[in-house]
Amino acid sequence: MRDLADYLRELTGAEVRITHEVAKDRGTSIVVGAELAAQIHPGLLENRKFGKEGFVLQPSATSAGAQLIVAGPEPSGTNFGLATLMGMIRRDGGSVSIECPSEMESAPKLSLRGIHLNGWPLRHPYAFRAWSERDWQRYIDMIWLERANLLLLWPAVEILPLPLSAEDRSYLEEVRRVVDYAQQKRGIEVWIMHSANRIALTDCGERDPKPRPYWVNQCQQDMNPAVTEQFARIEKSFDTFYAILNNAAGYVMIDSDPGGWPQSPINDQLKIFQAARKMLDTHHVKGREALLVDWMWVGWGRHKFSNAEETVVSHYDWTEKNPDASDLAFMSESIRNFQQGLGEPWRLLAGFSPYLQTCRQEGVLAKTVFLPYGAIEYEPSFPSTNVSLGPVRGALKVLDDYPEVQGVMGNNQTVFAQLPRTHFLLTGAWDGDFRKLEDRAVLADLAERLHPEHRDLVVECFVQLESSDLESIEATLARLQSLLDGSGLGRPGVLGRKLFPDDRAIARCLAYQLKIRATRERLLHIRTGKTSSAECAELVVNYLEALLDWNRETGWEKMMNIGIWRAPLYATDRRFTEMISILKRVLGEGSSLTPHRVVAAFFDEIAKKLIAQYGEEAVMVGCIEPLKLAVVQAA
Repeated sequence: MRDLADYLRELTGAEVRITHEVAKDRGTSIVVGAELAAQIHPGLLENRKFGKEGFVLQPSATSAGAQLIVAGPEPSGTNFGLATLMGMIRRDGGSVSIECPSEMESAPKLSLRGIHLNGWPLRHPYAFRAWSERDWQRYIDMIWLERANLLLLWPAVEILPLPLSAEDRSYLEEVRRVVDYAQQKRGIEVWIMHSANRIALTDCGERDPKPRPYWVNQCQQDMNPAVTEQFARIEKSFDTFYAILNNAAGYVMIDSDPGGWPQSPINDQLKIFQAARKMLDTHHVKGREALLVDWMWVGWGRHKFSNAEETVVSHYDWTEKNPDASDLAFMSESIRNFQQGLGEPWRLLAGFSPYLQTCRQEGVLAKTVFLPYGAIEYEPSFPSTNVSLGPVRGALKVLDDYPEVQGVMGNNQTVFAQLPRTHFLLTGAWDGDFRKLEDRAVLADLAERLHPEHRDLVVECFVQLESSDLESIEATLARLQSLLDGSGLGRPGVLGRKLFPDDRAIARCLAYQLKIRATRERLLHIRTGKTSSAECAELVVNYLEALLDWNRETGWEKMMNIGIWRAPLYATDRRFTEMISILKRVLGEGSSLTPHRVVAAFFDEIAKKLIAQYGEEAVMVGCIEPLKLAVVQAA
């Protein structure tokens, strides 16, 4: 209720009074919860068949004033009723209205609606490992407003060596408080993610755990559960971490990547889960109620290597309909292993859609959450907003064939960059009709929640990220940049007010990416006979500067340290391939040098301009060398 009152106060500038009884001369009021609703409208919630999270919004007008009841039979229903109501509030000039002309009954299509964040060490605020405790609270507020009720939180305990340092212990205690905030303040269930058998050997020379690198073989390694001493180290890590992180609803162990052991029998996986069960029963605040969850990925023991660059025996896209039969047979055996050897409660995360049919076959689909990894965002991948909603539509459509499934979860690497698909997944998981909206309508709904005073501009910014119309891209960027340089985007919406470090976070994210798009399109417009070598150099510099500015802003350059730095230097479309060939011809016009020397000289001059500002590795490894190679090899 406090959130609703604060939001109304922000919108109206008027004091909003909170009381715990229905006043006789109440005037305009919002009545929250089943108890007060029964005093005004007896029987309103009777015979409602919408589960524990369902709720009713009931407007009415009497001589005493206008009323709006928001209530569910259970507190969790009222909780998500409030989240829904806040998203329906509109401000037009000085007046505030709620778009609820008649009774509205709502309940989620899927029981569990979750988000998993992957923890690559990017800069604040783009990835969660750089977040403060207050940032976490604001993010949890955001997904509550999106009606999520599950957060898979990966605190990366695998990079915390034992015995815990004071810094590492303080970090885990902060994570514990974040879990409390999500579960107690927002009604969002938290599952803690950790590897089954990967442990930290050292702190990698970094006392602060938030920027600490992973995966580094000298710092973290997998333990073989078949070796007594190594299994004891696994048990010791569980004992230490569960003693502190003892308040989450569930604990998830992925069957591989990170972790796993090559050719290890699946009984060893069960052995690890049994050890975890024992430790949780000892330490958890609710004892036996804590869930254990198996994330079905590639399969325990199916890695070819461990403590080295990992490859897998079998891997396929989550949308594939006809996987290798051995994959499904292996997962069936793994599920039966849990059924026979692991006491309740336990659950499953299905990383690929074919596993859903396996779960149905084994009778456990009702305790399974579908996690179509990459439907929102692949990781690790260069931070760039995915605007097209097709992959999320596909993931939700998969579940049409599995109505018994418990829920769905998406994953984020760069949280604020991926709001379009995240919004669509979470809202579509609640509201089946929302899935029918066209992409632009979904973007408009999101933009209303971010910056209602400039909704159309925000929508256009998203759309232009996938446009090839240079004039439209530059015009949209100019309008956005003018607002960023001036008064901003007006009063933030229900989601925009929760952004951090300030409410311009999404707008800045869009501006950086629109500049990349604009400079890329300008580069694609080079023409033989019409563009000089000097003009080509300027176009290339502008494009690479835009990429490198965004790379520095997000901290993606840190990924070079672990060997996976990538930038989207060239798109897969035909125009980029043509541009590379044209660039090579332009550079060779009138030159007596060999093509290789011409190209080398051209890029050497560009490198000199960029290295001083962005550093040699970011420029050469991430931009110059791959682009130069593409030009040299062009037909």
